[in-house]
Amino acid sequence: MKQVFKFIYTFSATMLTAYICSVFTQSGIREWYNAVEKPFLTPPNIVFPIAWSILYVLIMISTFMVLRDADSFNRKKANNLFIVQLFLQILWCFTFFTQGHLGLGFAIILLLDMSVFAMIVVYAKANKLASYMLYPYYWWLLFASFMNFNFVYKYGLVMVF
Repeated sequence: MKQVFKFIYTFSATMLTAYICSVFTQSGIREWYNAVEKPFLTPPNIVFPIAWSILYVLIMISTFMVLRDADSFNRKKANNLFIVQLFLQILWCFTFFTQGHLGLGFAIILLLDMSVFAMIVVYAKANKLASYMLYPYYWWLLFASFMNFNFVYKYGLVMVF
């Protein structure tokens, strides 16, 4: 029964984050994102929901595996990092897309990068496969950080719309 609860917990937390991030992102896309010139490496909009769907599944499964396999000390650390990075995802989507605060968004995504790197390290102590499953997410975030930096460089710290 504990395993079922852990799965429901990781699934629910991940899907709630995905939904909230989607709402914030769509708001920004409608308000300003589609109207501005994007950095040269920006993928087409269709790539984002596909990539994020895969990444959310990987995050959910890897976190479930760690919560299932880790000792209580590492389980608590892993869960805390899981929650922190979900919160930072939501905060970044709100800050960058909904509010258009590109500079603050860049600072937040750097924190998100660090939290996911910490997740990889902590998850590896409990389950190597679970930590490997976070690498695509980490690489995607590094790419997103690069893109966010390019927006700051091109438009300044705040998008005025």
